[in-house]
Amino acid sequence: MTSFIIAIILIYFIHDQFEFSKITRISFWIIPLSTLYQFFNTFVFNRTNLLIVGGLILFSIAIGYYQASHTKVRLEETSNTFFRDATGQEVPLYKKVITAQGGRHYLYGWLLVLVVQILIEALYLHEPLTPVKIWDVFLEEVIADLFSFSRFIDGAHTSWIIWALASFTSFGYTFWIARLHPLAYRKLFNKDKFVRITEESSHK
Repeated sequence: MTSFIIAIILIYFIHDQFEFSKITRISFWIIPLSTLYQFFNTFVFNRTNLLIVGGLILFSIAIGYYQASHTKVRLEETSNTFFRDATGQEVPLYKKVITAQGGRHYLYGWLLVLVVQILIEALYLHEPLTPVKIWDVFLEEVIADLFSFSRFIDGAHTSWIIWALASFTSFGYTFWIARLHPLAYRKLFNKDKFVRITEESSHK
């Protein structure tokens, strides 16, 4: 039964990368900010760690650009309500939703980040590099990608360098998708709302 559940999760994870999903500020801002907080909360300042941070930032910028440059972003108009005009015709009320599809290139970037995390855990954190360990890290990251807040439950990693990798790569993707795709920029920076002023008065 456990193997069946894992298989379903993996199939859904891969399939999800090829579907257009709604861009939300929670996934693109709240999660990166939360992991950044955890990074600062656990970081130990010294020269070696600062050099590692610099390397992770450069890596995250490159990976974020690679993933975002291949991401497809589109504006969808959906409707499940309508009104009748003066002639009795049904006029749909459209809701505009900005969605994104990462595709295989997002998966390639995700796998590269996973490889870096495994190397960090083996070389820096001195975790045993066994097939079981690699599988556990892989599955944890799949679940974290599907259910973002699982990173913060009991038993999750607590090392600053893992928090840094999660935060920097998330921010890298957010930065580049906003920079390369105007529709994503509108959503992520709250530029997708329009105000119509019908009347204005002032007292002098």
